[in-house]
Amino acid sequence: MRAAAALVAVFVASVACKRDKAPAADSGAAAAGQATSARTDLPPAAPATASAGTTASAPNAPGCVSEGDWQACSIEKRLTDAGFVPIRKGPAPTGIFSVAGTTYTLGAAELSVYLFRSAKERAAATAAIDTVTVAPRGGASPWSSPPTLITSNNLAAVLLSDNGRLIERVQNAITAGLPSAVH
Repeated sequence: MRAAAALVAVFVASVACKRDKAPAADSGAAAAGQATSARTDLPPAAPATASAGTTASAPNAPGCVSEGDWQACSIEKRLTDAGFVPIRKGPAPTGIFSVAGTTYTLGAAELSVYLFRSAKERAAATAAIDTVTVAPRGGASPWSSPPTLITSNNLAAVLLSDNGRLIERVQNAITAGLPSAVH
């Protein structure tokens, strides 16, 4: 029994030491060549990276501050860390908020992300809309399916999905707290 416990301790220490070492090769390049799962309700088997050009800014790119307000790169990193492969689709529907947004596909779901200059500006913008239809009060909904509004600090996001589990996973990823650097 003690020998088995010692063996487990050596294994755990070995794995911990490997995590502290920098990878010898670019793991992003290796992951980009791997196929990704088409199902969004399950995390991918291995970390996946969207192909070049599908995301505007890499989560670790210079200029992407990993603390404070949301930025496009920090939302992309948070979604990727949650097991999604966010693929930039293009501009988000206009006429809902005063800021331009970006739409991502998350498998069969779509997520439109609107980033405001401050949490106060986002709060004023969401107070001016119907939060159930995510449309101007009394106006027609621009969404192709029932929307789910998700807010966090300076971010307002609209998720289009009828998969309750996926909706909960995206809500948890975004509302788990502001982007923060690992200390």
